[in-house]
Amino acid sequence: MRQATLLEKEFISVNELMEIFDISRATAQRLLKSGEIESSKLGGKVIIPTRPLREKFV
Repeated sequence: MRQATLLEKEFISVNELMEIFDISRATAQRLLKSGEIESSKLGGKVIIPTRPLREKFV
């Protein structure tokens, strides 16, 4: 249920991405770096829009 709640948010953090997909930090970073999962930086924080995640994976 926590996954559905997180995906309702407009943006999530890397830690939340790791929780949703049950992946390691290294895997999350690799997906972000490759562009397979979209992300942006806001200040020093990486933010991940959830709309593309919902469309692609859910």
